[in-house]
Amino acid sequence: EPVNYLFHTIVTCVLFKGTERHTILDKKDFSRDIVENVENTMVFLQQHLKLRYEITSLRRKEILEIPEIALREAVINAVCHRDYFEKGANVLVAIFDDRVEITNPGGLPKGLSSKDFGKKSISRNPIIASLFQRNGYIEKMGTGISRIRTAAKESGIQEPVFSFDTFFTVEFPREIPDAEEK
Repeated sequence: EPVNYLFHTIVTCVLFKGTERHTILDKKDFSRDIVENVENTMVFLQQHLKLRYEITSLRRKEILEIPEIALREAVINAVCHRDYFEKGANVLVAIFDDRVEITNPGGLPKGLSSKDFGKKSISRNPIIASLFQRNGYIEKMGTGISRIRTAAKESGIQEPVFSFDTFFTVEFPREIPDAEEK
């Protein structure tokens, strides 16, 4: 349980009402080991995002409004590449009516320029990356950003927005239903 030694290894998941950080509808802090934190974060996202069924064979296929593979990559990247020396912030997964933001402290790893973002792989935390690789979560080949973009394109949703300065953020836009559809 790393939180006993590194209290900032928590992943915080929040569901907000509306489009501002104001009214919290649900909040969970996951403070188990980093693999369990990723798994629990994915469950939180699955519980709070829209789901549709596609029935083309004997069993239905459940499809999240944001591709699960894209969310998976963003969450794993946030946990794997966060700056663990920054003790004042956690990985934060925030769900709003119009977007999902996945943020981690640290920006781009040292040695990775913005022009190489999504094209080259540099691990800020090689031991954590090795753990995720051994457990089958990553390949350590720098394919995550491309996989996020491809999954978004193939599912027909808007392309996610990446930003990085002292934090790294992936923002997945969500469609807001018309008032008549609610």
